[in-house]
Amino acid sequence: MNKPRTDPKWFDLGSMAELAEYLQSAPSFELTKKVASHLSEQVLPRNPRRIVIQNFILVTKTFMKEVFEELQSDLEKHSYNYPFLSLRLPFLSYESPSGRETYQRIQSKLRTIPRIGRRYAPREIRHPVVPIILPGVDYSAESLVDSYSLEGEKLADKSKLGWQHLDAYADYCRGVMAIGRETYASLMDAWYFGNDSNSYFAGLETSR
Repeated sequence: MNKPRTDPKWFDLGSMAELAEYLQSAPSFELTKKVASHLSEQVLPRNPRRIVIQNFILVTKTFMKEVFEELQSDLEKHSYNYPFLSLRLPFLSYESPSGRETYQRIQSKLRTIPRIGRRYAPREIRHPVVPIILPGVDYSAESLVDSYSLEGEKLADKSKLGWQHLDAYADYCRGVMAIGRETYASLMDAWYFGNDSNSYFAGLETSR
């Protein structure tokens, strides 16, 4: 089975926002519309909902980049220590602290063997920011990718898509992140409203 590919169109900010607006759940769509109505009263943009989504995506990308830069050394250490062994050892649980330490010691010894070391060395984290971000979308990123919905330029067929798990904050798969309605609402409130209602519009102007 061929690996699904993503059409270059969906990496474009405008197309990404169009897809997110199309796939948004009703609560997320209403929240976007509410914020957009305030914006449209001030600057009368052609498509205020699309502007809200586009700028949310830009702020999300900036936030992810800043978090990665702050945690980079810890993430690289975690990537190195994460067990590549698919074989579970008897009477040894990776979930326990002592089990993780044992797995890490075994891995460190195996990595001294040239062929194994080259094969299982962790890859360098080159692109920490997810390229396609869909805010307020409860469909799973995995279903978008595996249904080949992003291979062409047409909007996805919703009947082919599955939902995120109920406890998911966001769903990731092969360069796509779908931010569910609750997380979207929380981030809207934290980033754009906060203590100063004008901070949202200042953020929009800054990121244009």
